[in-house]
Amino acid sequence: MLKTLRNAGIPTVVWLCPVLPFINDTEENLRGILNYCVEAEVRGVICFGMGVTLRDGNREYFYEQLDRLFPGMKGKYMREFGNGYVCSSPGNDRLMKLFHHICEEAGIMHDNDEIFKYLNEFQEKQGGSQLSFL
Repeated sequence: MLKTLRNAGIPTVVWLCPVLPFINDTEENLRGILNYCVEAEVRGVICFGMGVTLRDGNREYFYEQLDRLFPGMKGKYMREFGNGYVCSSPGNDRLMKLFHHICEEAGIMHDNDEIFKYLNEFQEKQGGSQLSFL
């Protein structure tokens, strides 16, 4: 989809989340996602940290899915994060450093404030007309 939008001249911004601690919080996974963003020439990548947030209610569902898909992982999450809202990857600092480095090298915006400013100032070229898929 990102390449299709790029080819149509539509700039894109990716919101990078969630990154699940102990599951997909690897350098290999992050490099794969960001390399695709580089290839698709995204304008920016929003990232508030490597991890996931769990509200009361969705935490229970998330833990059920951990039990089903990753046996033993629920216990690890409960020991590490308890009932915390923010569940940051133990590798957050290292992965964020890599995130900023890759984006900087590729000329991709990676400062959240800069990206939101860009999004708020984005000018519509269609004069407000709604695009149709039909």
